[in-house]
Amino acid sequence: MKLVRYSVNGQSPRLGLLQGDRIADVQSSLAATLSRRGVVRAQELAAALAPQSTRAFLEGGAAAQDAVASITEWVTVPANSARLHAPIHDPGKFICIGLNYSDHAAETGNPIPKEPPIFAKWNNAIIDPGEPILRPRGSKQLDWEVELGVVIGRTARYVSREQALDYVWGYTIINDASARDFQFLTTQWMAGKIFETAAPVGPYIADRSEVPDPHTLTLKTFVNGKQVQNGSTKTFIFDVRYLVSYLSGLMTLMPGDLIATGTPPGVGLGMKPPVFMNPGDVVRMEITGLGTLENPVKDA
Repeated sequence: MKLVRYSVNGQSPRLGLLQGDRIADVQSSLAATLSRRGVVRAQELAAALAPQSTRAFLEGGAAAQDAVASITEWVTVPANSARLHAPIHDPGKFICIGLNYSDHAAETGNPIPKEPPIFAKWNNAIIDPGEPILRPRGSKQLDWEVELGVVIGRTARYVSREQALDYVWGYTIINDASARDFQFLTTQWMAGKIFETAAPVGPYIADRSEVPDPHTLTLKTFVNGKQVQNGSTKTFIFDVRYLVSYLSGLMTLMPGDLIATGTPPGVGLGMKPPVFMNPGDVVRMEITGLGTLENPVKDA
């Protein structure tokens, strides 16, 4: 299952499933299925079980998942006629992990961390595929970071590493855009991480059946068509199992929480001399099985 948020003709975003070259409207398809079965309040029930918010849908748990699995009447639109939005725009928590690839730590001259470095972004940093990343005023060091995004599907507290993947609903691509000249003003990184548009997400969330092993994925970044990152989740320092277990020991993870798991080598900061994005540039990211996320760059 590939979960998307999409719109047609400028209407409000709706929850959909990417099915080849078409997008199925989840709520409309469920309502049509229930109506076909003679359910009188089909539309009301469909709206409750398949809301337009991805977070609210995931909070529906097994009831929402079973409802989608029961759909037999599909209401679809051509994918090329729709605009894709960030597949989740309202996570309860947006948790980011730094220095989580051994080869990225090496390129930045940092020691391997003993525990995962943690920082946060807020929802107003999230933007859609195709939407411009706005370089913050005063910054001249806007960098790219392709990251595997993990979307939590079940409430998780004190989860073991062995069971951790059972609490993951799926995966997506995140660009942890970073204003390096702001990031290193203090020992805390967040000044360079929290600007609006600092987190393109998409194009969809693939569930765990689509990505059976998140630890064998290839991550790539291209700037203006030139490849700059080529990494693998095989070089994770802290893998997805560890991160979900570790974070669940610090806080309760909830359905719809989003975790950015760090970036592989090839960031602009690590180049000699450093290279950064400028207005007019286009950054494209790819992760195995998760499609392509592309965004232009403009000045704020």
